[in-house]
Amino acid sequence: MQQHGGEVTFENQPRAGVKFLVELPIVAVPVAERGAVLSPRADRPGAVSAGRILVVEDEPTVAQLIVDVLKEEGHHAEAVLDSQEGLTLLSRSRYDLVICDVRMPRLDGPAFYDALVRAGSPIRDKILFTTGDVLAPRTTQFLEPNGLPYLAKPFLVEELKLAVNRLLVDGRKRAAKDQVGGAAKGRIASPRT
Repeated sequence: MQQHGGEVTFENQPRAGVKFLVELPIVAVPVAERGAVLSPRADRPGAVSAGRILVVEDEPTVAQLIVDVLKEEGHHAEAVLDSQEGLTLLSRSRYDLVICDVRMPRLDGPAFYDALVRAGSPIRDKILFTTGDVLAPRTTQFLEPNGLPYLAKPFLVEELKLAVNRLLVDGRKRAAKDQVGGAAKGRIASPRT
């Protein structure tokens, strides 16, 4: 709670047990990020187009919550509870973004990322990590030097929406730039007839 600027207090109540009070600050969404940028849903003008998103999360309720939010926003989202299965899907299908938990059994987030880097997969640049331990040295030593985007758990639904939309927009801009650059290079290198 303290990481998010909040506080937890409790009161001992005779005959009723303990009453916990959780206080979190209200997060205002900047005006520039409201509306069209916030949601890819087709019913909003200027909306970001839907993306194909893979959620790799070992906690079923968290995975389903993320998928539900993404689908509500108009994205094509699916979840796997095992990172090995996630790597298999990524080798067989194209995704615009992967949302991956850092701490998982068997193959954790860093090992998942390393497998994508070793394979030369372009999706390695399109991953949003989620983590409940942003203060753990192992987590920060993985995320920060690699410049990897992440959301700290628990995160707000609006934070998830904004992060996903930013990464999708950035990914599409990079892809368009690469296509223009590739086409220009091809014209320069081709012989004149």
